[in-house]
Amino acid sequence: MAKAIVTAVAAQKGGTGKTALAGSLGPLWAYTGARTLLIDLDQQTNLTYAFAVDPERLDATVVDVLAPRNATPIGEAIVPAVHGVEGLDLLPCDERAEALDTQLRSETMGVYKLSDALEPLLERYDRVLLDCPPNVGELTVSALLAADEIICPIKMGDSNALRGLSRLTQTVEKLNRRDAQVSFKSLVKVECDESQLSYRLNNEALLALNERLRLPLARTELRARAAWRTAVTQDLPLILLDEGDRGTREAQGDMHRLATELWPRVGFPFPSEIRARRKQISSASRLVA
Repeated sequence: MAKAIVTAVAAQKGGTGKTALAGSLGPLWAYTGARTLLIDLDQQTNLTYAFAVDPERLDATVVDVLAPRNATPIGEAIVPAVHGVEGLDLLPCDERAEALDTQLRSETMGVYKLSDALEPLLERYDRVLLDCPPNVGELTVSALLAADEIICPIKMGDSNALRGLSRLTQTVEKLNRRDAQVSFKSLVKVECDESQLSYRLNNEALLALNERLRLPLARTELRARAAWRTAVTQDLPLILLDEGDRGTREAQGDMHRLATELWPRVGFPFPSEIRARRKQISSASRLVA
């Protein structure tokens, strides 16, 4: 049986859209029939809450899986079928993850604990998506060592959008010189608004920087739309929002086009198809009840 492809969604700074990107790619993959695992490695736990999971009500999270003593087996910490999406599981996080960088640094070969914990699951899933911390610390290095590919969001409305990209690239190069096997799948421009000066300046700077870095850059841009914030307030990933307004349709369409561009041989369902499936399942559940 083929092993899962592990994708790290990583950026060197916070607020870049990592969680929003990972949170929508997960359901898109699951609705293709791929067995999909999302792993929250960010102490802010935004991915965990995006799937309406309260870490305080759980017996274990990824923090317990990576504990230095009496670690919880990874399978016992996984929350299955989040938001009712069959085949989409979540390994949640909690605020204690703030101490993981120090913990992993103090342990011999600590940066390999995540890879070791994941190994038994790689034949159980088809895709694994890692939502990395907002820095290039020990936990992010652990994620990169476990990953096959990296997606790096670039927040185009942020004047410091490109800060850290060179450092992330250097970290990946160093790891690969030490027998890691991870590469950049794509840089992805998020929060794009061509009318804003910050977008135009960042776009010019990104193109100039990428002349040197030579990294894949997605043609599809995720436009700035209020639907991204609406999804956060509803504890839902954007792709699962059941809203009919134009902004939501545009944002969900952007996500679908991005997924199709990154993995062109995969038949990702359109957002309208996902909404129809979810309504059908919801109606069937009410009838049974």
